[in-house]
Amino acid sequence: MPHQPLAAVLAAANDTTGFHPGPAYFVFWALVITAIIGAPIYVVRLVRNRRKSR
Repeated sequence: MPHQPLAAVLAAANDTTGFHPGPAYFVFWALVITAIIGAPIYVVRLVRNRRKSR
């Protein structure tokens, strides 16, 4: 009895057209990367501002 999810993955891997993402794909990942880099910077500035105001 074949394992069907594995067969589906292998069939997709043998696709010769490949994966060609559209502009929305790049915009999404640009936002994700920006959030990953920007969030710690925002938190550090927020903490520093609160310490200065005390």
